[in-house]
Amino acid sequence: MIHARKNRCLDGGLARAVAVWQANDETHTRLFVRGDATDASYFAAALDAFSFLLDVSTGADPTLLHLTDNTLRKEIGDVLDAFPSVKIAGVARGAVAELSRVALDVLDNDAGTRMAAHEELERLRIAALPELTVATDASKSRRRGVGVACVSEEGDRHQRMVPNVKSVPAGELLAIELAIDRFTDRRLRILSDSRTALQHLGVLQSDWPLRPDGEAKAVADRIRESMRGRDIRFSWVRGHSGHLLNETADRLAVAVRRAHEAQIPTEIRQAIAERIVEPVFAAA
Repeated sequence: MIHARKNRCLDGGLARAVAVWQANDETHTRLFVRGDATDASYFAAALDAFSFLLDVSTGADPTLLHLTDNTLRKEIGDVLDAFPSVKIAGVARGAVAELSRVALDVLDNDAGTRMAAHEELERLRIAALPELTVATDASKSRRRGVGVACVSEEGDRHQRMVPNVKSVPAGELLAIELAIDRFTDRRLRILSDSRTALQHLGVLQSDWPLRPDGEAKAVADRIRESMRGRDIRFSWVRGHSGHLLNETADRLAVAVRRAHEAQIPTEIRQAIAERIVEPVFAAA
Protein backbone atom coordinates (compact mmCIF):
# COMPACT_ATOMS: atom_id res chain seq x y z
CA MET A 1 0.00 0.00 0.00
CA ILE A 2 1.03 3.67 -0.48
CA HIS A 3 0.24 6.53 1.86
CA ALA A 4 1.29 10.11 1.09
CA ARG A 5 1.32 13.35 3.08
CA LYS A 6 2.11 17.01 2.59
CA ASN A 7 3.76 18.74 5.57
CA ARG A 8 4.40 22.48 5.33
CA CYS A 9 5.91 22.61 8.81
CA LEU A 10 8.67 20.08 8.15
CA ASP A 11 12.01 21.49 6.93
CA GLY A 12 10.23 24.35 5.19
CA GLY A 13 7.75 21.99 3.52
CA LEU A 14 7.99 18.39 2.36
CA ALA A 15 5.91 15.89 0.45
CA ARG A 16 6.39 12.32 1.65
CA ALA A 17 5.06 8.95 0.57
CA VAL A 18 5.65 5.61 2.19
CA ALA A 19 5.44 2.25 0.43
CA VAL A 20 4.64 -0.72 2.65
CA TRP A 21 4.60 -4.27 1.36
CA GLN A 22 4.67 -7.87 2.55
CA ALA A 23 7.11 -10.40 1.19
CA ASN A 24 7.95 -13.82 2.61
CA ASP A 25 5.69 -13.12 5.62
CA GLU A 26 7.69 -10.00 6.45
CA THR A 27 6.60 -6.36 6.31
CA HIS A 28 8.89 -3.86 4.61
CA THR A 29 8.78 -0.09 4.26
CA ARG A 30 10.39 2.52 2.06
CA LEU A 31 10.03 6.30 2.43
CA PHE A 32 10.13 8.74 -0.50
CA VAL A 33 10.58 12.48 0.05
CA ARG A 34 10.19 15.50 -2.21
CA GLY A 35 11.59 18.87 -1.17
CA ASP A 36 8.42 20.98 -1.05
CA ALA A 37 4.76 20.66 -0.12
CA THR A 38 3.18 21.39 -3.50
CA ASP A 39 0.54 19.16 -5.05
CA ALA A 40 3.00 18.24 -7.79
CA SER A 41 5.58 17.02 -5.27
CA TYR A 42 2.89 15.21 -3.30
CA PHE A 43 1.85 13.13 -6.33
CA ALA A 44 5.46 12.75 -7.48
CA ALA A 45 6.43 11.19 -4.14
CA ALA A 46 3.47 8.82 -4.37
CA LEU A 47 4.43 7.87 -7.94
CA ASP A 48 8.01 7.27 -6.77
CA ALA A 49 6.58 4.78 -4.29
CA PHE A 50 4.37 3.22 -6.99
CA SER A 51 7.33 2.80 -9.35
CA PHE A 52 9.34 1.21 -6.58
CA LEU A 53 6.60 -1.27 -5.74
CA LEU A 54 6.37 -2.25 -9.40
CA ASP A 55 10.07 -3.12 -9.30
CA VAL A 56 9.79 -5.28 -6.18
CA SER A 57 6.59 -7.03 -7.35
CA THR A 58 8.24 -9.82 -9.33
CA GLY A 59 6.06 -12.72 -8.25
CA ALA A 60 3.68 -14.64 -10.50
CA ASP A 61 0.60 -13.65 -8.51
CA PRO A 62 -0.98 -10.22 -9.06
CA THR A 63 0.01 -7.53 -6.61
CA LEU A 64 -2.90 -6.19 -4.56
CA LEU A 65 -2.26 -2.46 -4.10
CA HIS A 66 -4.13 0.07 -1.98
CA LEU A 67 -3.57 3.82 -2.37
CA THR A 68 -5.04 5.98 0.37
CA ASP A 69 -5.36 9.02 -1.89
CA ASN A 70 -8.60 8.84 -3.86
CA THR A 71 -7.31 10.97 -6.75
CA LEU A 72 -4.15 8.92 -7.16
CA ARG A 73 -6.14 5.70 -6.92
CA LYS A 74 -8.45 6.87 -9.72
CA GLU A 75 -5.59 8.11 -11.93
CA ILE A 76 -3.69 4.82 -11.67
CA GLY A 77 -6.91 2.86 -11.97
CA ASP A 78 -7.62 4.56 -15.29
CA VAL A 79 -4.33 3.28 -16.77
CA LEU A 80 -4.27 -0.06 -14.98
CA ASP A 81 -4.20 -1.92 -18.31
CA ALA A 82 -0.55 -0.84 -18.57
CA PHE A 83 0.21 -2.68 -15.31
CA PRO A 84 -1.28 -6.18 -15.63
CA SER A 85 0.55 -7.38 -12.50
CA VAL A 86 -1.31 -4.87 -10.29
CA LYS A 87 -4.81 -5.05 -8.87
CA ILE A 88 -6.20 -2.02 -6.99
CA ALA A 89 -7.79 -2.59 -3.60
CA GLY A 90 -10.45 0.09 -3.15
CA VAL A 91 -10.98 -0.45 0.59
CA ALA A 92 -8.31 -1.01 3.24
CA ARG A 93 -9.33 -4.27 4.88
CA GLY A 94 -7.56 -7.15 6.53
CA ALA A 95 -3.84 -7.27 5.75
CA VAL A 96 -4.08 -4.00 3.80
CA ALA A 97 -5.50 -2.22 6.86
CA GLU A 98 -2.57 -3.49 8.92
CA LEU A 99 -0.14 -2.15 6.32
CA SER A 100 -1.96 1.18 6.53
CA ARG A 101 -1.24 1.36 10.26
CA VAL A 102 2.41 0.58 9.58
CA ALA A 103 2.53 3.37 6.98
CA LEU A 104 1.11 5.89 9.42
CA ASP A 105 3.69 4.89 12.02
CA VAL A 106 6.52 5.37 9.50
CA LEU A 107 5.28 8.84 8.57
CA ASP A 108 4.72 9.87 12.20
CA ASN A 109 8.14 8.62 13.30
CA ASP A 110 9.82 10.39 10.39
CA ALA A 111 7.98 13.63 11.22
CA GLY A 112 9.02 13.36 14.87
CA THR A 113 12.65 12.78 13.94
CA ARG A 114 12.68 15.72 11.53
CA MET A 115 10.97 18.02 14.02
CA ALA A 116 13.42 17.10 16.78
CA ALA A 117 16.35 17.78 14.45
CA HIS A 118 14.82 21.13 13.44
CA GLU A 119 14.28 22.13 17.08
CA GLU A 120 17.87 21.23 17.94
CA LEU A 121 19.21 23.30 15.03
CA GLU A 122 17.00 26.20 16.11
CA ARG A 123 18.26 25.91 19.69
CA LEU A 124 21.87 25.98 18.48
CA ARG A 125 21.13 28.96 16.22
CA ILE A 126 19.59 30.96 19.05
CA ALA A 127 22.41 30.00 21.43
CA ALA A 128 24.94 31.38 18.94
CA LEU A 129 23.24 34.80 18.82
CA PRO A 130 24.26 37.51 21.29
CA GLU A 131 21.98 38.05 24.26
CA LEU A 132 19.30 40.69 23.64
CA THR A 133 18.49 43.21 26.37
CA VAL A 134 14.83 44.19 26.64
CA ALA A 135 13.27 46.66 29.08
CA THR A 136 9.66 46.30 30.23
CA ASP A 137 7.26 48.60 32.06
CA ALA A 138 3.59 49.17 32.80
CA SER A 139 1.37 52.20 33.33
CA LYS A 140 -1.71 51.72 35.51
CA SER A 141 -4.90 53.64 34.84
CA ARG A 142 -6.71 55.27 37.74
CA ARG A 143 -9.55 53.01 36.77
CA ARG A 144 -9.15 49.42 35.65
CA GLY A 145 -6.68 48.66 32.89
CA VAL A 146 -2.97 48.88 32.32
CA GLY A 147 -0.75 49.85 29.41
CA VAL A 148 2.24 47.55 28.99
CA ALA A 149 5.29 47.88 26.79
CA CYS A 150 8.71 46.46 26.04
CA VAL A 151 11.61 47.74 23.96
CA SER A 152 14.85 46.06 22.94
CA GLU A 153 18.31 47.59 22.76
CA GLU A 154 17.95 47.34 18.97
CA GLY A 155 14.87 49.57 19.03
CA ASP A 156 12.17 46.95 18.46
CA ARG A 157 9.08 47.85 20.51
CA HIS A 158 5.76 46.30 21.44
CA GLN A 159 2.80 47.82 23.28
CA ARG A 160 -0.67 46.77 24.31
CA MET A 161 -3.52 47.90 26.51
CA VAL A 162 -4.88 45.29 28.88
CA PRO A 163 -8.30 46.27 30.26
CA ASN A 164 -9.76 45.22 33.60
CA VAL A 165 -6.39 44.72 35.31
CA LYS A 166 -6.50 46.04 38.87
CA SER A 167 -3.05 45.10 40.21
CA VAL A 168 0.09 47.13 39.47
CA PRO A 169 2.39 44.06 39.92
CA ALA A 170 0.16 42.14 37.52
CA GLY A 171 0.65 44.94 34.99
CA GLU A 172 4.43 44.82 35.41
CA LEU A 173 4.35 41.05 34.92
CA LEU A 174 2.17 41.44 31.83
CA ALA A 175 4.87 43.69 30.37
CA ILE A 176 7.45 40.97 31.04
CA GLU A 177 5.14 38.38 29.47
CA LEU A 178 4.79 40.62 26.41
CA ALA A 179 8.58 40.70 25.97
CA ILE A 180 8.90 36.92 26.30
CA ASP A 181 6.08 36.36 23.79
CA ARG A 182 7.39 38.86 21.21
CA PHE A 183 11.14 38.17 21.36
CA THR A 184 11.08 34.42 20.85
CA ASP A 185 14.20 33.89 18.79
CA ARG A 186 16.87 35.25 21.12
CA ARG A 187 18.43 34.71 24.50
CA LEU A 188 17.02 37.49 26.66
CA ARG A 189 18.06 39.74 29.48
CA ILE A 190 14.89 41.41 30.72
CA LEU A 191 15.11 44.67 32.68
CA SER A 192 12.31 45.60 35.07
CA ASP A 193 12.02 48.36 37.65
CA SER A 194 9.44 46.38 39.64
CA ARG A 195 10.94 44.50 42.56
CA THR A 196 7.53 43.03 43.35
CA ALA A 197 7.14 41.56 39.87
CA LEU A 198 10.59 39.97 40.05
CA GLN A 199 9.75 38.60 43.50
CA HIS A 200 6.64 36.94 42.07
CA LEU A 201 8.91 35.24 39.52
CA GLY A 202 11.30 34.13 42.24
CA VAL A 203 14.30 35.88 40.70
CA LEU A 204 14.63 38.58 43.39
CA GLN A 205 14.68 37.99 47.11
CA SER A 206 13.36 40.38 49.74
CA ASP A 207 12.91 40.44 53.49
CA TRP A 208 9.36 41.68 52.90
CA PRO A 209 6.79 38.98 52.15
CA LEU A 210 4.63 39.38 49.07
CA ARG A 211 1.07 40.52 49.57
CA PRO A 212 -1.58 38.12 48.29
CA ASP A 213 -2.25 39.03 44.66
CA GLY A 214 -4.19 36.52 42.58
CA GLU A 215 -3.81 38.52 39.36
CA ALA A 216 -0.04 38.75 39.67
CA LYS A 217 0.31 35.10 40.66
CA ALA A 218 -1.67 33.95 37.60
CA VAL A 219 0.55 35.96 35.23
CA ALA A 220 3.72 34.80 37.00
CA ASP A 221 2.62 31.18 36.61
CA ARG A 222 2.09 31.70 32.86
CA ILE A 223 5.51 33.34 32.53
CA ARG A 224 7.28 30.46 34.25
CA GLU A 225 5.55 28.04 31.89
CA SER A 226 6.49 30.07 28.79
CA MET A 227 10.13 30.21 29.93
CA ARG A 228 10.56 26.45 29.71
CA GLY A 229 13.41 25.72 27.33
CA ARG A 230 14.25 29.42 26.98
CA ASP A 231 17.48 31.17 28.06
CA ILE A 232 16.15 34.20 29.96
CA ARG A 233 17.63 36.15 32.84
CA PHE A 234 16.27 39.14 34.74
CA SER A 235 17.80 42.31 36.14
CA TRP A 236 16.28 44.98 38.33
CA VAL A 237 16.89 48.61 37.35
CA ARG A 238 15.96 51.70 39.33
CA GLY A 239 13.02 53.44 37.70
CA HIS A 240 13.13 57.07 36.58
CA SER A 241 16.90 57.23 37.01
CA GLY A 242 17.83 58.06 33.42
CA HIS A 243 18.30 54.49 32.16
CA LEU A 244 17.55 54.81 28.42
CA LEU A 245 15.75 51.52 27.86
CA ASN A 246 13.80 51.73 31.12
CA GLU A 247 12.72 55.31 30.43
CA THR A 248 11.70 54.35 26.89
CA ALA A 249 9.64 51.37 28.08
CA ASP A 250 7.97 53.63 30.65
CA ARG A 251 7.07 56.26 28.03
CA LEU A 252 5.73 53.59 25.66
CA ALA A 253 3.52 52.12 28.41
CA VAL A 254 2.18 55.55 29.37
CA ALA A 255 1.60 56.43 25.70
CA VAL A 256 -0.44 53.32 24.93
CA ARG A 257 -2.57 53.81 28.06
CA ARG A 258 -3.27 57.47 27.33
CA ALA A 259 -3.96 56.74 23.67
CA HIS A 260 -6.49 54.11 24.72
CA GLU A 261 -8.18 56.45 27.16
CA ALA A 262 -8.30 59.30 24.62
CA GLN A 263 -9.27 56.98 21.73
CA ILE A 264 -6.39 58.24 19.59
CA PRO A 265 -6.31 56.74 16.06
CA THR A 266 -3.88 53.89 15.38
CA GLU A 267 -1.67 55.78 12.93
CA ILE A 268 -1.13 58.58 15.47
CA ARG A 269 -0.32 56.05 18.20
CA GLN A 270 2.31 54.48 15.94
CA ALA A 271 3.83 57.88 15.15
CA ILE A 272 4.07 58.69 18.85
CA ALA A 273 5.72 55.32 19.60
CA GLU A 274 8.22 55.78 16.77
CA ARG A 275 9.20 59.19 18.16
CA ILE A 276 9.62 57.70 21.64
CA VAL A 277 12.07 55.01 20.46
CA GLU A 278 14.22 57.36 18.33
CA PRO A 279 16.85 57.78 21.10
CA VAL A 280 17.22 53.98 21.32
CA PHE A 281 17.85 53.73 17.60
CA ALA A 282 20.37 56.54 17.86
CA ALA A 283 22.19 54.76 20.67
CA ALA A 284 22.13 51.47 18.78
